[in-house]
Amino acid sequence: MSTSRLKRTLRIAGTGAALVGALAIGAGPAQAATAVVAWTHGKVHAGPALGERVVSHVNNGYSYTGLCWLEGDLVNDKGISNRNWVRLQLNSGGIGYVSAIYLKGNDKGNVPNHC
Repeated sequence: MSTSRLKRTLRIAGTGAALVGALAIGAGPAQAATAVVAWTHGKVHAGPALGERVVSHVNNGYSYTGLCWLEGDLVNDKGISNRNWVRLQLNSGGIGYVSAIYLKGNDKGNVPNHC
């Protein structure tokens, strides 16, 4: 292989490696699921907003899979107010969002991962 062809091949390979490295860095670390427990009955919405369609419910004492938390609509219920919602993995497939006020633990339902 000629020297100029070898240099071009190495340059292209180096560019590809840089792109792969950039994609891996941009992907971020995988978020671990967290078991969350409801302390009372609450609606699970299609998004972190009260106006979103209700797709399921959480029930007192039952455990659910929390993926991450994010801020959404302010929810006021049972003397508690909070803007934090937890993204849940639904048993029926897909995801839903429940206000953290319906979950045991801290103001994020004990979910450490931010969405």
